[in-house]
Amino acid sequence: MFAAHRKGRAELISRRGNDFADQFPEIAAALLELPDVVLDCELVMLTADGRPDFERLWRRSRLKRAIWIKRSARTAPACLYAFDLLELEEKDVRTLPLNARKAMLKEVIATVRRIRYTDHIEEQGVVLFRVAEDLGLEGIVAKRADAPYPRGGRSKDWVKIKTAHGRHDDEERAKWNER
Repeated sequence: MFAAHRKGRAELISRRGNDFADQFPEIAAALLELPDVVLDCELVMLTADGRPDFERLWRRSRLKRAIWIKRSARTAPACLYAFDLLELEEKDVRTLPLNARKAMLKEVIATVRRIRYTDHIEEQGVVLFRVAEDLGLEGIVAKRADAPYPRGGRSKDWVKIKTAHGRHDDEERAKWNER
């Protein structure tokens, strides 16, 4: 998902180009606390034990009545896990190396409660993948620290490695999309 604050307006744009800012007003409000930015991030709803819950997120994203959305934002708020910065104060930073963009990102979102910085773990990819598998998470993303942001999707410098659970999640998402 891309999250943006541009000229006083918040956007939460999905892979398919849908804006979910109205369904997640707590996230839209958090974005408005930032300077003008564009973030690459993941919108997440967590279980009581802190695990991502795609089904809850999917149900929440389908709410239409303002009263239900407002209640859900208060009783079951979502959060953003930000892992990259694409634009800052109308300046495209995608050509900078990942580690420079992440340093800027960490500083920009430091005081915003609903937006969490996603740190990188260097040289421990295999260990991280095993932990992700043990926790039943979808997978990990491996990126070169000195690489610019890839244009047109993933590249050899940026790969997603799914766990067995992540491959199962793809099947579940396909079933939900059929509904």
